Amino acid sequence: PVLIALAEAYGWRHAFIVSLLPGLLIAWFIWRYVRQDEPHQAPATNAKPTGHRLALLKSRNIVLCTLISCVFLTWFVILISFTPTFLVSVRGYSAPSMGTIMSCLGAAWVVWGFVVPSISDRIGRRPTLVLFSLVAACCPIALLFAPSPMILGMLMVLTFTGLGCFTLFMSTIPAETVPREVMATALGMIMGVGELVGGFVAPTIAGFAADQFGLSIVMWISCGGALLAAGLSLLLKETAPGVLQRRSMQACTQRA
Repeated sequence: PVLIALAEAYGWRHAFIVSLLPGLLIAWFIWRYVRQDEPHQAPATNAKPTGHRLALLKSRNIVLCTLISCVFLTWFVILISFTPTFLVSVRGYSAPSMGTIMSCLGAAWVVWGFVVPSISDRIGRRPTLVLFSLVAACCPIALLFAPSPMILGMLMVLTFTGLGCFTLFMSTIPAETVPREVMATALGMIMGVGELVGGFVAPTIAGFAADQFGLSIVMWISCGGALLAAGLSLLLKETAPGVLQRRSMQACTQRA
């Protein structure tokens, strides 16, 4: 709402300039207070990183996380890119209403960003990712059919759960799957390929589809991305330490 008010009062150029300030502030805090950790031991000189990196392509979880990244970023980037125009042009909402709804997405981002990973520690990465991917698929559907801005805002807070899932397939599951020596490579591959497909290719295709079939089609494409993420998540191997420990204890109890 603040940026919308600034844009209406002074123009979008000034609003975009103001939007740079939080990023610059964060960059300053990182430069000022974040310190590089000293290595605890010298790296081994006889390591063979190339072989480890090629082995990433054989890891089931890493390949699946890369595919999930592609389709889930499709869900996310399309929503963020097209929702403001969709709300104003298709749903006929005013600019202040649109700004409030977009703020609801931001609030949901903060809430689900720590709720989803916390739940995954208790019930497992795979079921959590499946569940909240399905919930995220409801977000573009709500944009299509919610009867009023107020109800839509509440639905956005309840269904914009995908950003909490991002933590799981972009960092947590890969970190629990691969050795530490190739962790950065695995994370880079998952994020890089996902950004290329979900952040560039998919929105471009969605834009062409919107020109041909109307802006509503992009919401169905976004929904499809989240549904594909849920389907792919079913194939993941569980990695949550707490869940694996409970399973091991149950297996020992049954054998005893």
